[in-house]
Amino acid sequence: MTSYQDEGLLAVDALQVEQRYGEERAKRLRPEGDSQFIDISHSPEHQSFLDDPWVDPKTIKDVKSLFPDGRCKMLILGAGMGGLVYAVRMIQAGVKPEDIRVVDLAGGFGGTWYWNRYPGLSCDIESYSYFPLLEETGYVPKHRYSYGEEIRGYANLIAEKWGISENAAFQTKATKLVWYADSKEWTAKLEQKRNGEQPQELDVRAEYVVTVNGALNWAKLPGIPGLLDFKGDIFHAARWNYSATGGSPADPSLTKLEGKRVAIIGTGCTAVQIIPHLAQWAKQLYVVQRTPASVDNREQKETDEEWFHKEIAASPGWQRERMRNFHQHFTPEKQPEKNLIDDAWTHAQGLIGLTGTTHGPKTPDELPAYIKKLRELDLPRQNRIRKRVEEEVHDPELAKRLQAWYPSWCKRPVIHADYLTTFNRENVTLIDTEGKGLDSITSDSIVSGDKSYPVDIIICATGFRAPFTGTPAEKANAAFIGRDGISMSEAWGQKGPLTQHAVLDQNFPNLFLSGPWQGCNSPNYLFGVDTHAKHAAYIYAESQRRAAGKKFAVSPTPEAAENWSMQVAMHSLPMGAIIGCTPSYFNVEGGLDQVPPEMQMIMARSGLWGSGIEDFIDIVEAWRKEGSMQGIQVEV
Repeated sequence: MTSYQDEGLLAVDALQVEQRYGEERAKRLRPEGDSQFIDISHSPEHQSFLDDPWVDPKTIKDVKSLFPDGRCKMLILGAGMGGLVYAVRMIQAGVKPEDIRVVDLAGGFGGTWYWNRYPGLSCDIESYSYFPLLEETGYVPKHRYSYGEEIRGYANLIAEKWGISENAAFQTKATKLVWYADSKEWTAKLEQKRNGEQPQELDVRAEYVVTVNGALNWAKLPGIPGLLDFKGDIFHAARWNYSATGGSPADPSLTKLEGKRVAIIGTGCTAVQIIPHLAQWAKQLYVVQRTPASVDNREQKETDEEWFHKEIAASPGWQRERMRNFHQHFTPEKQPEKNLIDDAWTHAQGLIGLTGTTHGPKTPDELPAYIKKLRELDLPRQNRIRKRVEEEVHDPELAKRLQAWYPSWCKRPVIHADYLTTFNRENVTLIDTEGKGLDSITSDSIVSGDKSYPVDIIICATGFRAPFTGTPAEKANAAFIGRDGISMSEAWGQKGPLTQHAVLDQNFPNLFLSGPWQGCNSPNYLFGVDTHAKHAAYIYAESQRRAAGKKFAVSPTPEAAENWSMQVAMHSLPMGAIIGCTPSYFNVEGGLDQVPPEMQMIMARSGLWGSGIEDFIDIVEAWRKEGSMQGIQVEV
């Protein structure tokens, strides 16, 4: 790893920065860890925060009509972009679209792009890389960074193009899956709750199940005393209430905020996009901050179609090569000659701490030196970002409070052109809680320390359940019961996953997974899902060929699953950079630091492939090319 700054000067600065990082981290550590948040899906008294403001009841099919004989060939849990990509890869592998059923709690396709429709919503990964299947659809994204409405429209385009649109059970979830070895199929208990109707349950049989429940899908609230006492409008950003603010997903004219006092809780990726729009319309905006965002600049532009076809999509396989180039900027051993993307992400080499590297530590003793080197590599970028705050925020004291003191890999980096300058407005007040959060909420105010701020509207931009915790079953808020009646939560809790390449678990045949457990990670999370989907589709197609028309159960052999689990553990040390980070969902609000010794091996076996996503892809592609399906058993 190379640093682009004089090492003598850097050493002095690095010591000071490391001390400051520790001080700021200490402010955010709380003994209750992740339980400081309210997981809305598990809290009956907060269920109204999950009401769907977008659903059109007339478009929701009766779940029973989609399963006339109580069966389907392939059941996909999740109608987001990941679920759609998985469906397409399976269709390309030979599954007929009419044999697929997609299940989702939402009222339409899109996943996070269905739920999130707040003003300013856009993707932080450039659209030419983020949009999947661009070569197959021929679609040209309208902007370098696409806005939410366009992405949601693209999800519907995929569903239409591949014949998935009519095969979705919306406002429906799977509450339990049970594997039946004799018939080689799963029974899924589905529950549909359509607006204004009594819930109905249905048991369906499926030969194969795919679980793609997304990275950030279960909204959470801050556990602030008095949250439910507030008498004004209060909502989570993932359920934006335009009836209270004015405007619409297509028109962020928040006219109803004129004359209103608004508080937004949170300063993460979501809040950074929302805040400039609130400031434009509200009489007074209070921004409640625990940890400052690390905000780099974003250079947005419209896409010129002629340029796109000439410079971007000029040859077959261009999108894969573009993603390879993107990843190589976090892979010190494979730095590209040319930066095809040239944005804030590709100038953030410190993100190696999130993606992993083959040049990482091989023993625990090497971890401290590795983290030290990562911090040296990362320091010029973070210094530049802190300098940007000083340049754009006029008040020097306010600028200090908006500077981020943690490494790039500790929180998802934010890119935005207008966030920082918003704090120069007279109607915007930063409530810096020094890592603690608000003390309480009353019927008409928010309270921080000894100050009370009367407000009319509260917006909770407080994120989602930590994406890399639990199991796929818990991500789905469901029970998965596999071989010999073992639950996934029990099995993974005892030994961690037992997968082959992250897509099939030995105890759960015919259940295709989407990662990230024991798989790859990319800042472009959707690319990681597609990587797993392609691999699963190959295994499905090859298993079909070998079964010669008979029903089959496909899973890793016990030996292969144990071997892969140990390989994941052996390659896990580069991911240890997250230990000691400022609390965030990446480290479960500091909870990873507290894992007892007897659980550390399970955590290592359950983690990400620590040698980086391109190394993972090299392994699975070589495995497919070899062609023997080594480690996979197909039982007929």
